[in-house]
Amino acid sequence: MTDNREILEEAKELVDNEDFEDGIKILEDLFNKKPELEIKKNLIDALFTYGGYLNDYYVLEYEKAIKNFKRIIKIDPQNYRAHYNLGIAYFNLELFEEALNACETAISIKPDYKHCHYNIGLIYEEKENLEKAMKAHQKALKIDPDFVYAKQALMAIRQKLDNLNEAETEPKEKVSVIERLIALLSVSKRIKVDMIQDLLKLDKETLIKVLIEWGQNYNFELDGDYLNINKEFLPKLVDNLNKNGLGI
Repeated sequence: MTDNREILEEAKELVDNEDFEDGIKILEDLFNKKPELEIKKNLIDALFTYGGYLNDYYVLEYEKAIKNFKRIIKIDPQNYRAHYNLGIAYFNLELFEEALNACETAISIKPDYKHCHYNIGLIYEEKENLEKAMKAHQKALKIDPDFVYAKQALMAIRQKLDNLNEAETEPKEKVSVIERLIALLSVSKRIKVDMIQDLLKLDKETLIKVLIEWGQNYNFELDGDYLNINKEFLPKLVDNLNKNGLGI
């Protein structure tokens, strides 16, 4: 065991000095000869160190990182950290399905792995499945209610959903108002100004501006409390309303 100890120390020193390939080669050769627990642990630790280095934002060697984490999985298929880090490497390459599969494997081995639930949430965000992203972050928070990253991610998704709902609702409301306005203008030659104001929910000054513009462009006439519609020019106004709304 003394010889092995010296070899392990030599390999560790190489890895510490970022001579990863040489250090890992020594450990792999030793493990193939003597697949002992301590040698296996040192080899896995070295592969994790190298994989983390390759996965680093400044190194960006994600393909090599994938190979390293797969080497760990081959040695230790139940190593949830290897599956998790494999998922990160796939995520960095924007291979989201592969990333999701790797993270789900990690979760199947360690269901309470909060960081992996959080990463699954990030993957679903990239896939624009916000509902599943929320569920993943909620699972992470169920494991650790103080998990800051999951809290922040969940808040950001909820805000995004609120913004999307507002964006979807506002145009529908505007379209509905325009449709009712067109229907109102089409059924009568003479309409009370108050009816138009109530429908459009405009202040008096803005309403007068709109009506003056209609008068100039479509030969409509204000007659006291009424607006007289020129049916000859009405199709032109309807076409403009459909394309541009009120333009205010």
